[in-house]
Amino acid sequence: MRPAARRSRAGKACAAAGVILTGLLAAGCAEGPAGPQRPSVESCAKFGITAIQHHVTVTSLPAACRGLSRAQVNLAVGQALYAMTSNVHGKAHRRARVRELSPLLGQLVTTVPAQRGPPPAPARAGGQASGPSLGFAALISWLITVGLGSWMMARWITRGGLRRARLSKASLPPSLIFTHFGLAVAGLLVWGTYLATGLAAAAWAGCVLLLPVAGLGMALVSLWLPERSLAATTAPAVTVPAAQAVPAGAAGTGAVPGANAAAGAASPAPPAPRHPPALIVAAHGVFAVATILFALLAAVGSR
Repeated sequence: MRPAARRSRAGKACAAAGVILTGLLAAGCAEGPAGPQRPSVESCAKFGITAIQHHVTVTSLPAACRGLSRAQVNLAVGQALYAMTSNVHGKAHRRARVRELSPLLGQLVTTVPAQRGPPPAPARAGGQASGPSLGFAALISWLITVGLGSWMMARWITRGGLRRARLSKASLPPSLIFTHFGLAVAGLLVWGTYLATGLAAAAWAGCVLLLPVAGLGMALVSLWLPERSLAATTAPAVTVPAAQAVPAGAAGTGAVPGANAAAGAASPAPPAPRHPPALIVAAHGVFAVATILFALLAAVGSR
């Protein structure tokens, strides 16, 4: 009976081993066609739960979490910690338990390489190209305008315009001229600051200064045109020589020739003002309008 018992036991053991082997083969065949499981937040969270259950400190990125972003891995770690502390009562105890288990999965997040941020949106090619070009175009036009204005003001001063303005109220007011020139130079300096720093506030400040400059320029033109027309139509005064100032009958009456000459001689008139050429004034106005246009477009593009 003993050999029979041994045979029976051996048969049962072989049958059990066959059943286990068959089950393993069936499981392998069932999982084989499906292929490896794709990494996801759920699979990464399951891996974290398993690591916490076995008190294993994760030091490398497992296959279940490979390919996920740092935010996704962080979410999986949070899910694993929440699952392992869901049976802990009380917020204070749960937080303490989370702090206790966090070192096991803490390195899991740090092992994920930081992803590069999304590429910045491409700026408009027109804005990049037109901003500096319009700014420098406004600067060049501004310099030409100020140069023409400086030449006209220097010509006006050297030819007695400032003296005539003090003696006559009909001339151009000096305060108006100097204020116009000063604001134009100040605006030019502010615009240079904008080009050097790129501050949009400086660009708009330069445009604001252009408004009173343009207003004073139009006021000067409105005063200059009538004065120029009057100077062109007024005939110069003619002085009568002393010999011709004596009347024809004065010789027979015994009149004193010197007295008649003094009475008949005309007093010399003040020299007429010499205005700048109209072409220079027109060019000054054209470049001023171009400056305002370029500066305004550059300021709009600097936002």
